Amino acid sequence: MKTIVFWAGAVITLLGLPACNGGGSDGSTYENEYAAQDIKIPASLTGTGYAISTNAFADINLKYARSAGLTGAGVTIAVLDTGFLLSHDDLQNKKVTVYGKNTRDDHGTFVATIAAGNENGSGVMGVASGANLHLSTLEGGTASSSGTAHLAAATKDALANGAIVQNNSWGYSHANGASITLSYYKSIASPYPGLDPEIILAYHTRERTQVWRDYRSALDQFTKQGVVVFAQSNDENDTSSSFLAALPEIFPELKRSWVVAVNGLPEYDSRGKIKKMHRVSAGCLETAQYCLTANGTVRGGISSSDSAYEINTGTSFAAAQISGSIALLAESFPALPASDLVKRLLASANNSFMITSRTVDFGNGVTHGYNKEFGHGFLDLKAALLPIGDVGVPLTNNAYDGVAPLSEVSVAGGTAHGDAIRNALTGKAMSIYDSLGANFVIDASALVGEQSKDFGARLATFRSDTTVQTSAAMSYSFMGNELSQDTGGFQFVSGATSDVGADLGFMKSGGGLFFGDSSIIADGPGTMAFATMSKSEGRGFGALAFVERTIDGIASAGFGLSAARTLSPDLTGVFGFSVNGETGTALGLSAESQDNESLSAASSAFSFAGEWTYQQGLSFFANAELGMTVSSGAGYIESIDPALHSAFNAGIKIEGVFAKSDALTFSLRQPLRIEQASGTVRVPSGRLEDGTISYADHEIDLTPSARQLDFGFRYDIDFQENTSLGLGAALSVNDGHKSGDLGATGIMAFKHLF
Repeated sequence: MKTIVFWAGAVITLLGLPACNGGGSDGSTYENEYAAQDIKIPASLTGTGYAISTNAFADINLKYARSAGLTGAGVTIAVLDTGFLLSHDDLQNKKVTVYGKNTRDDHGTFVATIAAGNENGSGVMGVASGANLHLSTLEGGTASSSGTAHLAAATKDALANGAIVQNNSWGYSHANGASITLSYYKSIASPYPGLDPEIILAYHTRERTQVWRDYRSALDQFTKQGVVVFAQSNDENDTSSSFLAALPEIFPELKRSWVVAVNGLPEYDSRGKIKKMHRVSAGCLETAQYCLTANGTVRGGISSSDSAYEINTGTSFAAAQISGSIALLAESFPALPASDLVKRLLASANNSFMITSRTVDFGNGVTHGYNKEFGHGFLDLKAALLPIGDVGVPLTNNAYDGVAPLSEVSVAGGTAHGDAIRNALTGKAMSIYDSLGANFVIDASALVGEQSKDFGARLATFRSDTTVQTSAAMSYSFMGNELSQDTGGFQFVSGATSDVGADLGFMKSGGGLFFGDSSIIADGPGTMAFATMSKSEGRGFGALAFVERTIDGIASAGFGLSAARTLSPDLTGVFGFSVNGETGTALGLSAESQDNESLSAASSAFSFAGEWTYQQGLSFFANAELGMTVSSGAGYIESIDPALHSAFNAGIKIEGVFAKSDALTFSLRQPLRIEQASGTVRVPSGRLEDGTISYADHEIDLTPSARQLDFGFRYDIDFQENTSLGLGAALSVNDGHKSGDLGATGIMAFKHLF
C-alpha cells in the first residue's frame, strides 16, 4: 500500500482482498474462460456455515450479451488503480493507452483483466473482452502533478482518449485502517457552513484549493460524457459510505453518471431465482440511489507472471464488472448519452430478493425501487440490454417523449397490392424505442398489417345474390336482350352498390364467393348507390353515384357512367368510366398514423363488358377494368407514385339446369391488381444523443409477386318467391397475389324473407 497525504496518516485502501488461493484456468474455448469463474467458496469464508458455488459472470447474465455479439469493441474503459502488468496475456493484442508512470502491481492487473481481459481461449476474459483500455496509476504523476492533481489530470486524459467509463477500485482510509467516510467528512465540514467543499478538502489534504476544484471539474466533465464507477468499502460494518464513492453527495452534479459498487454473493432457488443475497462489503448506505450489487468473487490476472491468475473477492471486482457492463451497453446503444447507460443498469437491476424502501422515477412510467443495503439490486446485463418499460414507435420526434404500440403506425396493403409491401420492407431495418429512449433494430416488415377476410360480410353478399333480378327493367348486364326493352325515359333506382353497379355493366366483387375487390367502385357493407338508366332501340345509358359510410364518416364516394349497345341480336357490349375518391385508404392500402393523418386517393378506370347469349338459358360473359390511382402519403408512407391497376372476369351461366328457377355459373377471375406502382416509406432508423429521432427513406415496389386467378362456380335456386338457396366454391391460385399460395372457399346460404 502507498501512503497518500489525506488527513494525518491516511492511506489508500485497495478494495479487493484475497479470499482464497487458486491457480490459472487454461482452455481452448470461450466456454473455458467463462467456466474459469466457476468458484466454490468454502464454508469458512462464506460466513453462512456452508459452502456456496458461484460464477460471477453467470450471475450478471453475461452470456446473453455474448450471444448478442457484444464484446465492448471500439469502446474504451479507463482504469485508475495501483499499477498494471502490461505484458500480461489478458492485456495483450488490444489498444492500451497508459497515462503517467506505470508500476507493476497485482490489484490493477486484476481489475483490468476482469473489466476487459482478452477472450483468447486461455486464462480469464473480461466482461468487455473487446474493449480498449486507458490505464493510469494512482501515484503515476510528476513533481508538478501529483496527488489529487494527478487524479484530475488522469481523468481529463481518459476523457480526451474517448473513455466511456472510469473504474475506481480504491478509497481513502485512516492510519488504523478504518474507512474515511462521508459522515467523517461531514463532521469536519459542519463547523464551516457555507464554505466551499474544495476549501475544506484542500485544508485537510494540505493541497491547494485549485487542485480540488480541478478534480471536481474533471469529474464533472467526465460524467457529462462518460460514467464514473467507484467501489464501496469492503468493511461490512461501515455505517457510512466511503467518502470518495459518495462524492455526488458533496458535488450533486456528479449524480448524473455515477455508480457505486457493492459486493454480494447470491444464492438461487430451484427455479434459478435469487432467494438470498449475502452482502460481503459495506452496504450502499448514502449512495443507495445510484448503487448496484455484483458478485465480486472472481478469478483474475495478477502480476507475478504473464499467465498468472488467482481468486480474489472485493468491491474492486464488482466495480470492474459494472465498468465492463457500461462498455457493453455503450457498444449496443452508441447513440445513448452516458447518463442513459446508468439509468438502464439501475432501472433493470434485479431487486426481487430485497425489500425496497424508496423509488426512483426514470420517466415514462419506469420506476425502480432501492434500499440502503443493496442499492437498486443485482446487476442484470440481459435486462439492461432488452427493452425497459413499453416498446414501440416514438410519439414525437424525440425518443424521450414516450412510445406507442407499433400497430398505431402499421401499413396494411389492400388486396390489390398482395404481398408487395411486405416483400418491399422485408430486410430493411427500422428502429423501435423503449420507455427510456433506447432504440432497437427490427425488420421493417413488422409494420405490415394483415388484411381481414371478413367472412361475415362475404356471406352477407353471397346470400343477397339470387337469380331473381328485382330491377330487371333497369339492367343491361347479364340480361338476355333486355336492351330491347324501352324504359320510356330515365328510370331511377337505389340499392347496394355491388348489385346496382353490376346492373349497369360494371364488375362486381364476386358476390362474396371470392375475396378481393374487382373494381374501384366501392363495395363495402355500408355502401349505397343511386342510379338512373334509359334504354331504347338496343341502346342504353346509365349513371350511378355511390357513397361508402363508416363509423368515422365517409370513406369513399364516386360515380360511374356506362353505355351499352346490342352488337347483334345475341351480343351486347358495355363501355364504362368510373371515378372513386377515398379517405383513409388507397385501393385498400392503409397507413395508421398517430396524429390521425390518413391516406387519400383518387382512382379512375375504364371498364369493358360483354355478354353473348348463345341460346335460351346459356350465356357467356366477360368484364375487364383498367385504371389509375393517385394518392397522398400518410403515416410512415412518405409518398406513392401513380398506380396502374387491372381486373378481369369471364365465365358461363347456365339457367334451368335442374329446375326452371335455378342457375349455374362458372367463372374465371383476376381481382384488382396493381400492375405498376412504387412509393417511399420513411421509418425511424435511430436517434441522436439528445433524443432526436433519425429517419431512413426506403423506395418500395407496390407490385405484388404474382397474379391471383380464381376458379369458381355457384348454384342458385329460388324455391318460391321469398325463399332461395345458394351454393358456391372457389379455388384461388396465387391467393392474395402471392406467389405459390393457394386458397379455397366454400359457401352455402339459405334465405327466406318473412
